[in-house]
Amino acid sequence: MNLKDFFNNLSTVFAQISVSKVIGAVVLFVVLIVISKCLARIMGKILAGTKLGAGFAGFITTIAKYAMYFVSILIVCDFLGLPVTSLLAVFSLFGLAISLSVQGLLSNLMSGFTVHTLKPFSVGDFIETDVSGTVKNIGLFYTELTTPDNKKVFIPNEKVMADKLINYSSEPTRRIDLVFNAGYEHDAQIVKNALKEAVESVDLILKDPDPVIGVSEYADSAIKYTVMVWVETANYFPAKFALMEAVSQSYNKNGIKMAYNRLEVKMVNGERKDID
Repeated sequence: MNLKDFFNNLSTVFAQISVSKVIGAVVLFVVLIVISKCLARIMGKILAGTKLGAGFAGFITTIAKYAMYFVSILIVCDFLGLPVTSLLAVFSLFGLAISLSVQGLLSNLMSGFTVHTLKPFSVGDFIETDVSGTVKNIGLFYTELTTPDNKKVFIPNEKVMADKLINYSSEPTRRIDLVFNAGYEHDAQIVKNALKEAVESVDLILKDPDPVIGVSEYADSAIKYTVMVWVETANYFPAKFALMEAVSQSYNKNGIKMAYNRLEVKMVNGERKDID
């Protein structure tokens, strides 16, 4: 059946539909939609209680809900006497045309399915792509993030899967790497002891693995010391800030001064001599 014959038959069927049948079809459609929503809600609760996770459960529930909506439309069409088989053939033609015009959306849809299947991150994780934020929702087409300064960012799922992705919440612990300096006039062991004292004063820092403190560079105007400590992932920023403050206090307590670039000027026979 070509499209011309299909629409001619369709117009004939519409002409034979009574008002009472239209009213019945509307009531049937409303009932089917309500049932579809209830089933989707029940399915969502069941899936949320499984190991699939809340994000994947919501993803599957949304697809199932729209599938039931489509089936409801077909049931109503059959109730009205419309040729369902022919309608499906026409829908397939329109579906092909639409799919070609919305390839980006379909790509995002498939990427969203990949995210839920491979689970590189979950709702609640703090991730970094081209922006950083906490995952609030993994939708059909977009992943919703909330940035540290409380802005909502919607990233297409295709972009999330195509770009480099860093998940800061996937592991229970993280390492803090900080570099401090001190002047050459200070003995290296004294500086390391002061840094160790600062590390031990921060309760959020884990004792295992052991903190690492060592000389990392002999720079032009200072010796640089690297401090590497482990903390629970949730305590990363509080521990980092606390350690920064503790080092400053420990330096002051032990009489250690941080070095900085400076220019010394020496006058020789009335002429200026710059000494770096």
